[in-house]
Amino acid sequence: MTKQRLGVLGGCVLLAVAGWAQTPPAKQNGGATSGPVMPGSEQWIDIPAAALVGTPSVDMGGTLKIAILQGDPMTAGRSYTLRLSCTDGTKIAPHWHPTAENVTVIKGTFLLGMGAKWNDAAMKEIPVGGFASAPPQMRHYAQCKGDGVVQVNGIAPFLVNFVGPDDPGPAKNTN
Repeated sequence: MTKQRLGVLGGCVLLAVAGWAQTPPAKQNGGATSGPVMPGSEQWIDIPAAALVGTPSVDMGGTLKIAILQGDPMTAGRSYTLRLSCTDGTKIAPHWHPTAENVTVIKGTFLLGMGAKWNDAAMKEIPVGGFASAPPQMRHYAQCKGDGVVQVNGIAPFLVNFVGPDDPGPAKNTN
């Protein structure tokens, strides 16, 4: 090959690589966006089946949707921010997560209870702007009072492990 042809070929390769590097990755259905997310612009999807483990011990009775704002909630070790939308009265059965869960109420009122057994009387109301945090494996449950939106952030994986009322909770470390 002549030097001129090699130069043209090299230039084409460099242009192709530069163009590929500047092309944003394809957005996944419901995936996180870069930059600001304005109220009402969230892309709501059904909660992925892979995020739900086990069988809920109480009837949900409403609709839950999820919008991923930042990160990847299913890839271990990655940070994420998501929003959960729920209709009035929706119950989230007793469950636990493998990592800490941090929740801020954006809209409506969120009722939160601790333990593996549903107990209406033990639930605390968290109003708009309120915050709650649960350490890994903490058994808890929730209900939406009014149509609501909560923002959840943490370190992945975001898994909801449903438990029954007789769940003993995490094993105690005896060392």
